[in-house]
Amino acid sequence: MLQWNTLLKGKVLLTAAALGAVSVVAIGGTYANFTATPTTIASNAFASGALTMSRSGSGAIFTASTMKIGDTATGSVTITNTGNLAGVYTLAGSTSGSSPLAGQLQLTIYKDADNTGTPVYSGALASFVSAALGTFAANGDAHTYYFHVALPTTGTDAGDNAFQGLSSSATFTWSATQA
Repeated sequence: MLQWNTLLKGKVLLTAAALGAVSVVAIGGTYANFTATPTTIASNAFASGALTMSRSGSGAIFTASTMKIGDTATGSVTITNTGNLAGVYTLAGSTSGSSPLAGQLQLTIYKDADNTGTPVYSGALASFVSAALGTFAANGDAHTYYFHVALPTTGTDAGDNAFQGLSSSATFTWSATQA
């Protein structure tokens, strides 16, 4: 009986091994790998835009070297968005030299029309820090800014005389960020 059990166990194991081998071959043979021909799409291009500006003229917007009480100095400059992106523009200013004189000088800036409409800024030259100028469209949108600087009276000769011989200067900077 021992021999018969051993023989039977051997046949069962052999049969199981044969079925496993056939299953592996049958399963392996049923897999099919499909492949596709690759498709290439070339020339996907990307370029960044540019936000650039130019100004009319060169040098200072105005110069007044011998102002007296009641005088006004004027000048204008045109700022153009030469880039291909729209930009939100700002004008910043700073003064140097005599603070009392810069505090007495009255600055008025008009946009696009001289002496009409609401000024971009109106106040003491020394107090001008910045002004929002709005959005300039891309590719050539231009705006002209008209500057007026007046030296008004203080109301007394003694007060006016305090400004004799003083000098002050201003720097104006236009900047833009993409809209």
